[in-house]
Amino acid sequence: MQEQTQPKWEGRTSADLKGLAPEQVWPLLADFCNLHKWFPRLETSYQVGGILGQPGLIRYCATPPADPDDQTTIKWVKEKLLMIDPIKRCLSYEILENNMGFHSYYIIYNQIPKSKWEGKTSADLEGSSAEQVWPLLADFCSIHKWFPDMATCYQVDGVPGQPGLIRYCARAPIHNDESTIKWAKEKLLSLDPIQRCLSYEIIESNLGFKSYVAVMQVVPINGGDGSIGCKIEWSFVCDPIEGWGLNDFRSYLDSSLQLMAEKMMEHTHLSTTG
Repeated sequence: MQEQTQPKWEGRTSADLKGLAPEQVWPLLADFCNLHKWFPRLETSYQVGGILGQPGLIRYCATPPADPDDQTTIKWVKEKLLMIDPIKRCLSYEILENNMGFHSYYIIYNQIPKSKWEGKTSADLEGSSAEQVWPLLADFCSIHKWFPDMATCYQVDGVPGQPGLIRYCARAPIHNDESTIKWAKEKLLSLDPIQRCLSYEIIESNLGFKSYVAVMQVVPINGGDGSIGCKIEWSFVCDPIEGWGLNDFRSYLDSSLQLMAEKMMEHTHLSTTG
């Protein structure tokens, strides 16, 4: 009877190192035989073959014994460096021998500079239901009714309510100087009335954006005391913006969303009582 071959396992994970430059982190990772300095529960790691910094280098790694009086409880592995690239800040290795149950194991460490900005903010709208708030947000070309400091917003292309719709948004000029107007053209990417969610991107602007994609969603909140409400969640991914810091930009979006929520709450409350 032919033995069945087990499928390979594959996976990927990542970790962000805030405030650290790639040039700072790479030497720590590239020091192949000192992994025990960083890897949890690893007691030792040292060279047993090959040349330091070169493919073919072999390291021995081991945990402390589970029982201090029983050296047979040590878990160990021998790993061989297959590739190391200081330009791309990437290395790969394989397990040669071990007592941990590995039959084959191959891994790549790749250090990628985090160039994109990401963030998320939210605002609660007490007493305003998701059913009331969603139509206000979904009216893509009327964002100026709610967004602070926005003087105008109107359709410039596409079909209302459909992906591909493009809006022009602008602030008022300073001292009637038209050259001071800050503006953006934004394209609707998706609109989901079931999930009460929309996404859009900035396609042109004079605000310093190179790329910007955002998602806005209205999420219902039902209090245990029978009260109703909802919240608006606003998340984004973009390239760094000239003249801004990430924390400053996040704070700007958060304060803008809080003011939007206040205006929308006032509108829905007046509609209900009126």
